[in-house]
Amino acid sequence: MKPGETSFKNAFWIGIITILFTLPLFGHTQYYISYDDNCRTIYKDIIDLKLESAKEKLEVFSEANPYNLARLHLENYLDFFELFINEDIDRFKILEKRKQIRLDLIEKHISDEDPYKKFVQAEIKLQWAVTRSKFDQLFKAAREVLSAYNLLKENTKDHPSFIYNKKSLSIIHSLIETITIPGLFKKFFGIKGSIKLGIEEIKSVLEYSYNNDFIFNEEADAIYTFILFYQNNQKEKAWTFLNSSRLNPEESLLATFLYAKIAQRSGRNTEAIKILEYKAVGSQYAAFYYLDLLMGISQLRNLDPHCEEHIQFFIDNFKGQHFIKEAHQKMAWAKIIFGEDIAGYKYYMSELNNHGTTLVDDDKQAQKEHEQKTIPNPTLLKARMLYDGGYYEKAHRLLTIKAHNFIVNGIYNLEFNYRLGRTAQALKNYPEAIKYLSNTINNGIDREEYYACNAALQIARIYENQKNLEKAKKYYQLCLTINPNEYKNSLHQKAKTGLERIKS
Repeated sequence: MKPGETSFKNAFWIGIITILFTLPLFGHTQYYISYDDNCRTIYKDIIDLKLESAKEKLEVFSEANPYNLARLHLENYLDFFELFINEDIDRFKILEKRKQIRLDLIEKHISDEDPYKKFVQAEIKLQWAVTRSKFDQLFKAAREVLSAYNLLKENTKDHPSFIYNKKSLSIIHSLIETITIPGLFKKFFGIKGSIKLGIEEIKSVLEYSYNNDFIFNEEADAIYTFILFYQNNQKEKAWTFLNSSRLNPEESLLATFLYAKIAQRSGRNTEAIKILEYKAVGSQYAAFYYLDLLMGISQLRNLDPHCEEHIQFFIDNFKGQHFIKEAHQKMAWAKIIFGEDIAGYKYYMSELNNHGTTLVDDDKQAQKEHEQKTIPNPTLLKARMLYDGGYYEKAHRLLTIKAHNFIVNGIYNLEFNYRLGRTAQALKNYPEAIKYLSNTINNGIDREEYYACNAALQIARIYENQKNLEKAKKYYQLCLTINPNEYKNSLHQKAKTGLERIKS
């Protein structure tokens, strides 16, 4: 071997070894975030609530793609939906520890120049904010919303054409003027928004999703439906859009949930029953017991005694903390409606006192009913259920036939005026509706029931639909001055949303 040949060969092999060991620093072996076809398949399983299938596929994906940190986003989606449907506080404490690990990994490995970095961090924080609200951690939830907002705001400034920002911002902007978080936070962080801005943003996302490769198609459809229905009070438009959307209630339990809720709240109770009857079933789907409660409530509104089977199934199987008191209350109502069974009513109301929490309005109202010790009137309760189911003519007929029982009945007179006003409103007999709803306000403004507060809200909506914005504003403001012990938060939020629509 000639002098220098050994040194040349050594240098050659050292070079080869160096290249081999430094290959992970180049190309796609650097950390990155990309939603490929495998991510889409996993995401679809998650929103269909095929959670075990999603976990298995995500494990395979993570092993094959350790540098693609989109897996952290998908992992967070999995944790979010598991806690959303189960409300298991022990699982919450375990899964909560993973949040910061994911954020730290993204912060460490993804470049600040990558627009996906702050988007995914914001998404993780928003999902945990919603989860925390389920467990009454409202202050922490508000902090995470605000932190997510700032990340999205910065990302929009740095990457104005990055459409993913608008998916999450649309919800924050449409809610920010109406959700209950301390005004100091809004002022300090400079959060500004409106329903109009939220709609513009989500419409931009929808337009992009129809013409480009976009992973969050179904989610964008759900957000637009939500803003139209709950924030903009465009119930018919929301229902029409939902039925033309990319959400399929026969294969996705989350789609079933959204369809059934929108159907119930827009007076389409019979359709809600059909949607729930044809929901996806099978061992591959996570147990979503709240859908059984929705079915029971829908059947109760149709005065169908089979409702008791579904409500009792929810009570026996759901181990979370929300809607348990409501479920006991609905069973108690069934006993009154289907047999005027006072003993049965009292049993379920006493059980209500021993189970569940009072963190959501429906549970609060159920607890209040128990504390008031007032047994509902069977006629008014049937009328209420028929009205809630969208059977307005049946409800109105029942009330007018039985009106003589309530003219001089001080205990039930306030509720009678309220129920008759609401059914007249639903039948578009607005002069009669305003008459009875005004009676409700005059006689109930200082009472603890929600009737007067909601009567003011409904008169405001009548005037808003008639484009009489001055009177609408007057009654929305009146609604905000009435402080019932039932449904106060949701009624006041709707009034604030109404004032925001008028201002816009």
